[in-house]
Amino acid sequence: MKLMPFNFDKFEDDKYLVSNLAGFHEVISDEELIDLSTAGTVKCNETLARLQSGLFVSPSSSEQAVTAALASGFSKKLIQELSFKPIFMIVPTLRCDHSCSYCQVSRASIEAQGYDLDEAHIPTIIDIIKRLSSGPYKLEIQGGEPLVRFDLVQKIYAEAEKTLNVSNFEFVITTSLSLLSDEIIQWAKNKNVHFSTSLDGESYIHNENRIISSSNSYELATKWIERIIDQLGFDRVSTVTTVTRSLLNHPDSILKAHDRLGLHDIFVRPISPYGFAKKQKKLDYSINEYMSFYKKLFKEISDYNDQGVPFREYSATVHVSRILNPRYSSYADLKSPSGLLLNCILFNYDGQIYGSDEMRMLQRVIKGADFSMGSVDAPNILTSLTASLIDQSFNFVHPGCSDCAYQPFCGSDPCQNISAQGESVGNKSLSTFCKYHMEMFRFIFSKIYSDNQARSLLSRWSDA
Repeated sequence: MKLMPFNFDKFEDDKYLVSNLAGFHEVISDEELIDLSTAGTVKCNETLARLQSGLFVSPSSSEQAVTAALASGFSKKLIQELSFKPIFMIVPTLRCDHSCSYCQVSRASIEAQGYDLDEAHIPTIIDIIKRLSSGPYKLEIQGGEPLVRFDLVQKIYAEAEKTLNVSNFEFVITTSLSLLSDEIIQWAKNKNVHFSTSLDGESYIHNENRIISSSNSYELATKWIERIIDQLGFDRVSTVTTVTRSLLNHPDSILKAHDRLGLHDIFVRPISPYGFAKKQKKLDYSINEYMSFYKKLFKEISDYNDQGVPFREYSATVHVSRILNPRYSSYADLKSPSGLLLNCILFNYDGQIYGSDEMRMLQRVIKGADFSMGSVDAPNILTSLTASLIDQSFNFVHPGCSDCAYQPFCGSDPCQNISAQGESVGNKSLSTFCKYHMEMFRFIFSKIYSDNQARSLLSRWSDA
């Protein structure tokens, strides 16, 4: 037998996960790992057959064919990762009526001047979108709080409808909902308009995180979520939960808040090191603390599902999809090379163009470098900096990634590395991104291989 290249990670007390560049994986015992590494084979015929099927070993007579198959599997994954399927983000204003403690964007005060998109840029932006990609398009309206300038949101939609064809795009407004109105809902009623908002658990935690001086953020969010559901339907609103230290001991609060509204698709994520969040040391927690929280949350979600309440958590869904579906590459954080530019193009309020939301965040704090891809008036989509960042983001050649068992399923985030460490590759032993995704994959693999009930649940999420 001929041993093919593979990586491994200790999985349980006497079990190891092995994986290869083509994305195949298997769990073997410590004794089998030693035999595999030293002799290129294992004693158990059933395990050996699975390892051969996964291209971990090859009969000497088939070495060339198996090597070619391994290379082919890797190249197919790489081609999929390199596909150009961007979400087009447009920022009509950086102004916001909230002062959230973990805000990533470095928002502007609602009274501030000079933070709104020039209306004259809108036709050019939509024209650039049409020239860059074919439909169906996804347009995501970001902020600040976009509804501060709902007039611009309307104009963006009208221009997209005229230029892109009304049946050829989805339009998502990312909003706190505090400025929503019945008039806006009526405007959205017969359009392919969706609302994405934050719901950080029940009122006592949500209001602590998402601060609005003039009102109760939780009451406004839940009021308008209910109104959207009533007037437009459940499929027209989605939520994101950002986990602060206040939520670590209350995973049940997230589920109760969503269940009360009849929402059972949730997306839970840790704080990202950008904007105001990077400055708030009181919000810090370790990834170990986060994973302790997340495991409790997953157990409660599983219990709800056992009772017929079909909660689905999106972070787990994207991780298990990367494992079970080799063609899944829709989540920008879990792509190698990075989803920078390939998965996102952002048109900022000031007319500048960026390859991701995170790149515009970096631009706000690192003044000495130009992270943009030109401007609406003079676009330069593949700038030398953007090309360099993509070129440096293939994780299979990164120190600390090249020998990691989770590398075939993981991604690369040069922006977070620049934010935290000042350069795009980063020291993986210091990387929050690396630690978080490694622990998530370790957790998901443990469920796939050791918990049949959880595996069934995760498989349903991946297939949905």
